[in-house]
Amino acid sequence: MKTRITELLGIEYPIIQAGMTFVSYLPLVVAVSEAGGLGILTCSDQTPEEVRANIRKVRELTSKPFGVNLVPYTPGYKDFCKVILEENVPVFSHGLGNPFKLLGVKKPAGMIFMPTVGSTRQAIMMEREGADAIMVHGFEGGGHVGYIATTVLLPKVAEIVKIPIVAAGGFCDGKGLVAALALGADGIAMGSRFCATVECPVDENVKKALTEAQEEDAIVSFRYDGLRLRSIPGKGLKNYRGWWSRPWEIVPSIFSMKSAFKSSYKELWEGSRELMRYKIPLMQFVCGCSKIRVTLSDGAVNNGIIPSGQVTGRLRDIPTCHDLIQRIMSEAEQVAKSVADKF
Repeated sequence: MKTRITELLGIEYPIIQAGMTFVSYLPLVVAVSEAGGLGILTCSDQTPEEVRANIRKVRELTSKPFGVNLVPYTPGYKDFCKVILEENVPVFSHGLGNPFKLLGVKKPAGMIFMPTVGSTRQAIMMEREGADAIMVHGFEGGGHVGYIATTVLLPKVAEIVKIPIVAAGGFCDGKGLVAALALGADGIAMGSRFCATVECPVDENVKKALTEAQEEDAIVSFRYDGLRLRSIPGKGLKNYRGWWSRPWEIVPSIFSMKSAFKSSYKELWEGSRELMRYKIPLMQFVCGCSKIRVTLSDGAVNNGIIPSGQVTGRLRDIPTCHDLIQRIMSEAEQVAKSVADKF
């Protein structure tokens, strides 16, 4: 299948693995890119130099294109950006704005800038600021979400912008790929679906929980990290109201996050200032983010938080990335033919 996004990114199939904090590490990224999609590396749980080493390791393990994901409130943000620019990664996946504008630098020649947007206003802004493609993240998706459903937001953005569009939020199979293409996208991005694959490095209990959950289990709440987070909270968090309801978790969470981002207290403070710009309660974010990290790595799902989209209700197996992508493409071909036969 050829679309504007496969041509732009140089990939075989219009399928992208979303850049997921505490999830999108080396094994998953390489597996997706090798399977013909686009793997995207996270900067979480690493120092800038470790990210540099992992970028080079990806290049050793695959000759296929890949990306790196970053958000402005990551401690050490400028240092991570420096590494991404110096290593001239094929695709810079970015959330919350334009990194080149934030840093006052020019985008390196040949680098593809693909920001994530959650509204038409953001899409227009990113196109004006030089985005090569945009990822449109709908309300159904996992993690931090906006207010508009993919089926409404996607066609509206497609009518307005001229650059290629990747649809995110609610996709897991060939039916979704065909639907996204019909609504104006040039490809799809999947987070929850790739989280429940053999190569994904999260704990097996997390994968099991994703394949057993129902769509209504993935809820949106400000309670966990202070942002609009769609996730599957464990049964032990039924009465959780925020960090103030568990004050004993504050200090351990601070140490946990310092360890997770391998940053200095100065870098943590700079990251927190960025959070305050978005009016995010600092303690809420630290405690929630720490709980998410521990859940994904240790698998304590009963008292944890699993970022996930509503599509979790349709996940019922744990395939390899290669088998998953092949299955999606085969189904997409069958669905497209079936739809065409109806006219």
